[in-house]
This record gives sequence, C-alpha cells and structure tokens, in this order.
Amino acid sequence: MRFSKEVLGLFYTIFQKLSIYFHACAWGKAYWRMLLRLRVRRSRLQRFGTVGSRLGVGLLFLVAIRHLYYGFKLSSADAKFRAVKSSAQSLRAMQDSAGLSECFALLADRKDPGSDLCIRANNFLSLLHAAGLVIPLPPGGNLFKRHGICAGACFIATNVRDAQQVMPNYIYHLVLTVGSLTHYANPVFVSVYESGSKDRTADWLQVLGDVLDALSVPHRLELGGNIQREKGEERIKFLARVRSAALVPLFEQCNATGQFCAPSSDKSNSSGRIIFLNDVLFSAADIVRLLQYPADLVCGLDLGMAAEPDMTEQEHQATVAAYLRAKWLMPRYLAVQFSRLSFLSKRWRKYHHEHEPLFRDFGPLFFYDKWVARDISGRMFTNRSPYVVYQPSVDRVTGGRPVRVHCCWNGLAVINAEPFVQKVLDFREHREGECAASECSLLCDDMWRLGYDNIIMDPNVRVTYDLAGVKKLFHALSTELPLGAPGLAYSPFRQEEVRDVMSLPKHDDISRESSNSDGHRTREVDCCDLKKGADMVEFRDPGVCHTSVLTLN
Repeated sequence: MRFSKEVLGLFYTIFQKLSIYFHACAWGKAYWRMLLRLRVRRSRLQRFGTVGSRLGVGLLFLVAIRHLYYGFKLSSADAKFRAVKSSAQSLRAMQDSAGLSECFALLADRKDPGSDLCIRANNFLSLLHAAGLVIPLPPGGNLFKRHGICAGACFIATNVRDAQQVMPNYIYHLVLTVGSLTHYANPVFVSVYESGSKDRTADWLQVLGDVLDALSVPHRLELGGNIQREKGEERIKFLARVRSAALVPLFEQCNATGQFCAPSSDKSNSSGRIIFLNDVLFSAADIVRLLQYPADLVCGLDLGMAAEPDMTEQEHQATVAAYLRAKWLMPRYLAVQFSRLSFLSKRWRKYHHEHEPLFRDFGPLFFYDKWVARDISGRMFTNRSPYVVYQPSVDRVTGGRPVRVHCCWNGLAVINAEPFVQKVLDFREHREGECAASECSLLCDDMWRLGYDNIIMDPNVRVTYDLAGVKKLFHALSTELPLGAPGLAYSPFRQEEVRDVMSLPKHDDISRESSNSDGHRTREVDCCDLKKGADMVEFRDPGVCHTSVLTLN
C-alpha cells in the first residue's frame, strides 16, 4: 500500500503528539511525588490524579482522532486526484479529438451520448465532480447560437495562484466550453499563467493539459511562472504584468495559425475574442452566454460573501444570530436577542473581524467587484441590489435584462481581441494625473478612448468564489440556476435580448457628458484611488472616492 508524503507526515505528527503526552504524564507523576513530599493529603492527590489522567487520556484520544481524520481526508483527496489524472490520460490515449469534442458538446447540452468514448468523457467529468466543488450546469443550452460566436477564434486566458479549491470546477466547465466551441467550428487557444502556487494547482493544470491534448486544442500552460512582485512595486503594475503574461501567446498566433490577426484594410478577417477568467466558480453556460453578444467587452456579475466592514449593523446582527444558531445550537429567539445586545455589539464586531472565515457561511451575498464596475452613466456599482445607480439601468438589471455599462470585469470577461492584436491596448497602471484605478478599469477607459465602447453586462451570468457563495447563489445546491442573487430576477437566454441591448444608446446620461475646448467629448466617471503602496482601497477614507474626467477621442 502506497502513502503520499502528506499522509506519512501526518502519522509522524501523531507520533510526536503521543510522545508529548507521554512525557506530560511523566511530568505529572513527578509533580505528584513532589506534592507528596510537601505532605499534601494523599486522598486529594489521588482524586486529582485520577481525574487528571482521565482528562489527559480523553484529550489524547481526541487529538489522535482529529489527526487520523485529516490524514484519511488527505489520502482520499489524493486518491481522487489520481483517479482524475488517470482518466484524463486515458482520454488522451484514445486519439479521437473530433469524437471527444462531439461528446463534450453533447454533455454541455445535457444530452446523454451512448458511445464508449462519450462514456469515458462522462466518467472523467464525474470524477472531477467527486474530487471537489463543481457548480451545476444550467438547462437551456440549446437556446444558444454556437457557430461563429468567437468571431474568428477564441483565446481563453487565465491567471491562477494557489487555486486548487476551484480547479475541479475550472477544468470541468472549461473542458465542456472548449469541446462545445471546437465541435461547432470555433478555433480555440488556451493560455494559463500560474505563478508559483504552494498547493496542487500546477498538478491540476497538468491534468487540464492532458485533456486539451486529447481534444487537439493548442495551448500553453505556464506553470511556476517567474514573475514576482518586486520590492516597492505597486500592486496594479504587478497585476498588469501578470495579466499581460497570459496574453503573450496571443501575439504569436497570427504567424503560426493565421488567427488573431489585425484586421486587413478590407475588413475581410476578424481578430477573434479573448475570454479572460479569474479564479472564480463559473459554468460553461456562462461563457457561451456571454459569447452571444457582439460587444467589445461583455461580462456578468461576481457575487461573494460580505466582509464584516461592509455590513450594516442589521446585517451583522443577522449574521451573528445565524452563526450562534448553527455553531452554538442556540434557539432562534435566543440567538436573535443575544446578537442584539448593545453592550456586546463592539465585541461581536471585533470577534467577527478577527475570525472572518468562521462567519463566511452566514453573512449576506454581495456584489464583489465594485472597484472596477461602472454603470453607463459612469457611476460606481454598489455591493447591494440593484447594484447599478442609473435609474433606467436599475429597472433592467432587477428584471434580469442585460444593460450597457461603462466598465465591468467581474471575474469573467469576453473582450474583442482586435485592439490587443493591433497593440494599441494592454493592461497597465495609471499614469500621472489619472485615477489610481485597477488595471481592468484603465482597460475600459482606454477602450472608450479608442472607440471600443460597446460594453455589456448580463446580470444572469453570476459567478462566485467559494463554497459559501455557491450555497447562497444556488440555494444550498437545491437548484441548477443561480437564483440566490439578492434582488435580481433570473431570465433564461433569449436572442431578442441581444438585439435589444445592442440598440440602447451608449451616451445615455447627458448630465455626465460634455465637450471641452478642443472639441473632444468628455465623460465623468467615478474614481476611487488606490493609495501609493497600498493593496486595498479604503472606500470610507475622505477624498478617496471622487469624480474624474475621461476625454474621448
């Protein structure tokens, strides 16, 4: 029987713990003899020794059980990973990329293919599902247009680090996406830049490489990338470098394959589209849905569990009450009353702030990427429903209808590759006099300046970050649809909505736009500056958030 290094390490840890407790027992006997010499009554010492030894044995038993539990859990996770890896290698050995693409395309449409190859493909997906968290694939895939949705070809780019928790879901839905796209004659290239993970992220990406080989999909998986944040380097400059690293293969494809080329003078060719993924939990249907929009940039919503500083007092009390009911087994009425005690309010806040992970399952679901996202009037999104500020957009978003926006990213974005391959657009940090914003915000501003201003958000595409978010978004996995977004209706995809949103005006709020003395059009955009040397924006600090002016060409 073979054991992984992790399991052997745990057995060694248990041995150490046992040694410590046996030594503690020896010290206890020595201490007892010392007390005898001091003529303490023997009966009391015997009672103390009996109780103490029982407590010691009980603690020892609990510690041993705990370590054995985690040892078997790690061993089980290792076995599941090896099963997934073996299944991926068997798919590669089949050497039938066209048949495998068809299988994954059928599975993406929730159809049950019967061939031996498709059974193997389905078995691979089942093993991924067993190995970790995989979100449901929603019904209705047959409503999507499939041919030509990549406008030439699709370049899938991802940056990851220490992301093994999302890897089963990432591989599961990426394989379905790639198989579906290639089966319907959409060429695909996959680029992943992984930067020095300390967990099994790189191992999981090697599994992805095996399946991409089986599908004959060209790819570059940069594992253990050497881009490091330099001493004193600003966070956004570093992130821009890492994002650009994932796009390096994009610029090699025109000469190599004739794809992702700058448009010719007669516009007879198309530059394709970039699908940029963060380490989020998404579904294949999310990507295909975003590809339906012929926009320069299109995204959904990313929703995560609220952090303590962002909660109102009422939200915090509800979170504490839910925590007390689940963890302390308090009755509902008592938990609610206990969470509302005024003299404990500050103590609960402090405890919540210091032990954030303990409360993650019990807080509200918030919109996450508000630093980047701006509605069509240039105003910043909010954490809470309806998320946008501009009233015509509010009505559409709450009804589950797509809207035009000034900017979004939200964990998953589909971008027109043309300005990238023309080398007029790239991720960057702010320049002197600009808003000290995210590299994604600055990308949007540059797209507006260059005339790539068709930017759409579909609120029915909803991604999240962890198990707590999945439980909220999918009602504890009791539904296959992300119905748990607060204040939002969910709308199945309709092609009419694509035509409708593309017909909306780009310059809707004239109160935020004007012309300057040079004849250039300007628009006001909310800005929240990241302070020099900081990693997070302090939204509540005076002067951090203000209005900036963007000049359009």
